[in-house]
Amino acid sequence: MQRSFKILRFKAERPYVFSDPDASPTYLLPAFHKWFKRDGENTSFSSHIDSFQQAIFPFELIKPFFQGSETIHRLYESLLNSQDAIDREWAVALQSAAASEASRHHQFFQLYAPLRLLIKALEFNEAQRIKADPPVQLYIAQSLLSDLPSDLQNDVPTPELIQKVGRGDIYSSSIWLGTEPTYTPLHRDPNPNLFCQLCSSKVVRLLPPKVGLEVYNNVQMRLRQSGNSRMRSTEMMEGDEREMLHSVVWEDKTAASDVQEIELSAGDALFIPKGWWHSIKSKYSDGRLNGSVNWWFR
Repeated sequence: MQRSFKILRFKAERPYVFSDPDASPTYLLPAFHKWFKRDGENTSFSSHIDSFQQAIFPFELIKPFFQGSETIHRLYESLLNSQDAIDREWAVALQSAAASEASRHHQFFQLYAPLRLLIKALEFNEAQRIKADPPVQLYIAQSLLSDLPSDLQNDVPTPELIQKVGRGDIYSSSIWLGTEPTYTPLHRDPNPNLFCQLCSSKVVRLLPPKVGLEVYNNVQMRLRQSGNSRMRSTEMMEGDEREMLHSVVWEDKTAASDVQEIELSAGDALFIPKGWWHSIKSKYSDGRLNGSVNWWFR
């Protein structure tokens, strides 16, 4: 399998989906089996994660235009009224990040907080679903695997496939954990990317290098700016650039013939060749847990 992938996809720089449990590198990751508790379509963190609740992660918080402030404020109140002093402490941090006077005109916020905040957001979103209210969108995005506690690092070892098909040189690697919906706008990576879906589902839209560059440059020209297609910056994640990139990639039917769409279920993996443009979002948007891990390599 590794030999055929190396010849047919890696060297040819063509995307490839691993969906067979016997071939997908995701199934070989201890994290896929140890981090999550699966009950039908519902997935939550397993007891294995309990001892890491105080580990600090970089979070992104998205405040949607529709009822975004109200939803975040309700999460803030639930934490503030908690019997746990740690919850009350992080309620203040959440409030200062997204509810201050300076934040009123922004949708995208970044803060450092313990994994416990994500667990609390998942519990909060479960109650939100019952009331049919919008969920809190909280995402540990592009968090370095090397920053994980050592025991969690051991759960996401570098897949053997990467060491076999390339030089075995890891450029970087990241964990992605958050509440649905999750979304990353159109961008390209400086190196080949192996993306493993740990829980729930994501949809990936891919564009070949030349086509994607033309699409991206057209958006930048319309915005009269020069963006950075490789940085998960505030400019990329909110405002006109975010909305225009989403419209072109996910809504514009005239571009559909150039777009390859791939759906990744839990256990699947996707090889994204160097230079291929892609945008990724969760299949669902009801506030449940979504998790992925990836390696950029050479």
